[in-house]
Amino acid sequence: LMESAILLGAFLLLAALGVPLAYAMGLSTAFVMIFVLDIGLAAFFSRAFAGIDAFALLAIPFFVFVGELLTGGGMSKRLIDFANSLMGWMRGGLGNVNVGASVLFGGVSGSSAADTAAIGGVMIPEMKRAGYDPGFAAAVTASSATIGSLIPPSVLLIIYGGIAGLSIGDLFLAGVGPGLTVGVFLFLYTWWRGRQQVGAEVAFSLANVGRTSARAGLTGILPVLLVWGILTGATTATEAGVVGAVYSLLLGKFIYRELTWRSILGMAAKTAELTGALMLLLFTATAFAWVLAFVGLPRLIVEAIFSISENPSVIIIIVVLFLLLFGMFVETIAAATIVAPVLLPLGAELGFDPLHFGMIVIFTLLVGTVTPPVGILLFICQGIAGVSTTKAVRAIAPFIAVLLGVAMVVAFVPELSTWLPSIAER
Repeated sequence: LMESAILLGAFLLLAALGVPLAYAMGLSTAFVMIFVLDIGLAAFFSRAFAGIDAFALLAIPFFVFVGELLTGGGMSKRLIDFANSLMGWMRGGLGNVNVGASVLFGGVSGSSAADTAAIGGVMIPEMKRAGYDPGFAAAVTASSATIGSLIPPSVLLIIYGGIAGLSIGDLFLAGVGPGLTVGVFLFLYTWWRGRQQVGAEVAFSLANVGRTSARAGLTGILPVLLVWGILTGATTATEAGVVGAVYSLLLGKFIYRELTWRSILGMAAKTAELTGALMLLLFTATAFAWVLAFVGLPRLIVEAIFSISENPSVIIIIVVLFLLLFGMFVETIAAATIVAPVLLPLGAELGFDPLHFGMIVIFTLLVGTVTPPVGILLFICQGIAGVSTTKAVRAIAPFIAVLLGVAMVVAFVPELSTWLPSIAER
């Protein structure tokens, strides 16, 4: 217990001093291994390299590249126009256009951050122009952007699958149900709140739906293509990433003609930069998590939780609250890398399906991306909306309550996560 306290204390101190999370985890882990556990640095590098030596992780740069191509290739605007033709006729419908666009874009980008940048950059100014409260516009965008890491493809699901030893394809399929559930809950709440602010934006027109669907149709095919390939076994998750990258490149360059070779090279460079940052984070977080496991923290946590209650329902509520608190302070990918090895034994002890337990962990941590003090998605949207932190936090509070309600649904309705993967196994 003392070793765990020293490791966590050193990590939190470095993080509080502004040291990037990857370096904070690496330095604190190396310090504890050398000066507390008397283990050489060779073990640090051995464990850290083991964390990134996984074939499934090859999918990461491809899906990151897909997100870059879609954001820069004008495809996000096409999806927004299509969502607007379907929902813009409702009173307060522009908020639901925002949610619908996040569902559509989440199915092709693989990243909540990409979703926030692509959708928020268009929808927040548009909602402000239409008369919506800027804080409300930021809150809708940030909360709906969490869908991007649930609906396949998803970089976060790839990383979690590598850590937990789960099939990436099965995780992709498991994320569809929770992702769509988030979309439905946010749709209903946004409609209820939005109709109190602004009237309908556009008149409903089948001709407009047909025109926008034709413009967005080729983009909308991508998530269907990826899920179909994984569902039928035609492609692995990594191969699906390659298919998605090639498809997006051809679409943006030769069909929509909104990409230039110069912009594509810039996107490739940004993809390399983001992938390198993710792999460094995964590299040090793996060693960090190994030390926690080595000193027996997972076992202590399991025993401590069972000492409070042996009721699975009570335990899962405790786990959700713990993950929410942890996700408020630690970036989602780093948090997933740390907590997965710690909590997986608890899930096994309770008899949870690994895919279902993974969805509980991932989605609850995602709530932290819109929750202060870290709340990266919230603060991206706050900057786009040009509102104060106080106003953004006040606006996001009811949306966090909605997301927590969804977290409980995901936790207590396992079929949301397991139904689609079970079909794929038949």
